[in-house]
Amino acid sequence: MRWFYVPNEGTEGDQIGPRMAFEKLHREEVFSGYMAYSYLVRQKALNNQQEALSEMLESARSFAPDVIFIQHPGDRYPMDREYLQQLKNLPSKPKLVLYEEDPYGHIFKRLDATISAVLAESDMCFLGGTGYLAEMAYKAGAKKVRYAPHSYDSHRFGTTWTPTLSRRFDAVMIANLTCIKRIPWLFMPGGRSRKHTAQALYRQLGDRFALYGAGQGWKGEPYCKGKIAFNQQGEAIRDAWMSINWGQFDEIAMYSSDRLPISLACGVPHITNFQPGYEHLFNNIPGLFIIKSPQEAVDVALYILSLTIERRNELGFQAADYACKFFEATAVYSNIVSAIHEQLFDIQASST
Repeated sequence: MRWFYVPNEGTEGDQIGPRMAFEKLHREEVFSGYMAYSYLVRQKALNNQQEALSEMLESARSFAPDVIFIQHPGDRYPMDREYLQQLKNLPSKPKLVLYEEDPYGHIFKRLDATISAVLAESDMCFLGGTGYLAEMAYKAGAKKVRYAPHSYDSHRFGTTWTPTLSRRFDAVMIANLTCIKRIPWLFMPGGRSRKHTAQALYRQLGDRFALYGAGQGWKGEPYCKGKIAFNQQGEAIRDAWMSINWGQFDEIAMYSSDRLPISLACGVPHITNFQPGYEHLFNNIPGLFIIKSPQEAVDVALYILSLTIERRNELGFQAADYACKFFEATAVYSNIVSAIHEQLFDIQASST
């Protein structure tokens, strides 16, 4: 396959995980050709949307891809169905595949015109969740909806370390909490439980609990240490005996943010909220604890602190080992590529 990758990047190379995965597949000759076209970067450089669209079309035409793999499109880079049809009607007749990891809702963060158009024109789309998210995709016109989990890149996370015998904190949470329209009590779905979880942990653990994150929802909370750079998450997680999260959009089946794979990869036990389908995806992962209420997060935290340091580190090691096998970017994207090949190009497999 000739693979034309269209990443969502503020700076060329931002999408470290998928780039690592696709470059590896190219070296292994799974791809006979590979090209990355950073569409937002080129849009900014050209400073003209029509010129940007024309350049991407001509870049694809020159490359002659079998697959155009586009990631997280939106109205910052408007594309309509007519333009997408031009891409699909290039002489090489490429398949258009969307990978959308973000969650969406019926009221908050609705699908915009561009992603709706890409869904409608896609030959296959991979989503970070199923349930009503898949239903929204089908309603927008998607033909084949598939699931793919969030991943982490091993360049920044899960790097080699020697687990320490003392930590600054017992538990750490990395989570933003934005108030919608600046209304103090109005959060994205799951936000209220996120705040209740943090408050419950602070009541139990006091200064041994720390939260890193931004947003008006954390204003005045004594445990909030402020924002943390994305690349520094691993260091913060490894300076605590466990990491904890309550995800936003907590009713989407099988959805989790990149918080879960990153946290597991760091080699520290992780607590996260249950979502429908987790019993199929994340059941029996060593070092991962799935809870159904803020109070249960406290209960599990106390259980982990009751274990010996050796056992906590053992659970963390097992969690990291599992994450490396199943959530590291080269593994996740390799599975995506295999599914695309089998279901869009293998005539016998795609007809079943």
